[in-house]
Amino acid sequence: MTISIDALPEIAAKASLRLRDELLSILGDDLVAAWLHGGTTFADRLARQGDLDIALVIERAAPNERTPRVWRADPGSRPSRIYAAQESIARDHDVMFDTLYLLTEDAGRSALPPAAFQRSRRETGWAVYRMHWLAGQYVPLHGRSPADLVIPPTPAALRHALDRELEHVERHVYESDADNPFEATYALLNGCRILHTLETGSPVISKRSAGTWGLEHLSERWHDAIRAAGRAYDGVASTKDNEVLRDAMPPFVEMVRERLPATGRRPAGPPRWS
Repeated sequence: MTISIDALPEIAAKASLRLRDELLSILGDDLVAAWLHGGTTFADRLARQGDLDIALVIERAAPNERTPRVWRADPGSRPSRIYAAQESIARDHDVMFDTLYLLTEDAGRSALPPAAFQRSRRETGWAVYRMHWLAGQYVPLHGRSPADLVIPPTPAALRHALDRELEHVERHVYESDADNPFEATYALLNGCRILHTLETGSPVISKRSAGTWGLEHLSERWHDAIRAAGRAYDGVASTKDNEVLRDAMPPFVEMVRERLPATGRRPAGPPRWS
C-alpha cells in the first residue's frame, strides 16, 4: 500500500508532477521510476510546506554526465537541463526539492550508491530510504515500484545508517549549533527517531510521531525539550522553548550516542557531515 498523491498538499502534488513531466521530456524511457518520499508523505506533516524529497531511478548516464564540472560547462547536457528545470519549478511553486538521482544498476545493490550525476557523492541514508520505500511510505510518481528495484537492508546496514545520521547531528553539536532552534529541533526529533528505530527495528516514522514516542518511552528529563521541539517544529516556539532546546541538545545527543555506539572506526578530526 502506497500513499496517494491526492493525500498531498496541492502545491506539493503540482510541483512533483510538473518535475516528473519535465524529466520525462528530458530523459524519456531512461526515467525508470520516480517516488516522492520523506516528511510530506506522513499525515502529521508540517502545516507549512517542507522540502519535497524525490527519488528518481535512471537507466543510464554517460561518463561525461557523472562529473559535475564537465556537465555544468554544457548547458545542453541532460544533467544541466534537469537541474535547470528543477530550479525553475521550485521557484514557480515556492518549494524546495531534495532530489536523489540513482542509476538502476546501483539502486539494486546493498552498497551505498553514488549519485547518478555526481559519482563522488554517496547516500549514507540508503538503508533508511529503502525501508521507507519497501514499507510503502512513498507516493508513486512514475514507473516501476521500489520492490522491483531495491533490496531490503540488513540490520547491520540500518544500524550503520543510523550511526552516520547521528554523527551528522554530533557535528552540529561540535559546531555549537545548539543556539539555532532549527538545528536543536532536528537533533531532538531525529534523536527520538533513531532510538525508536533501535527499539522497534523500523525507521518508518515521522519526526512528529517520533517526538510523541519519545514522550512515551524516554526519561521525564527530556520531556520539556521534546515538547519544545514539537512547538519549534510547528514554528510556534517561545523564547523559553529556544532556551530549553539550546540547553538540552548536547546532553540529549550524548544520551542517544550512549545507546548507539559507533559502528566502525572514525577518521581523525571532528564528526563527519553525512
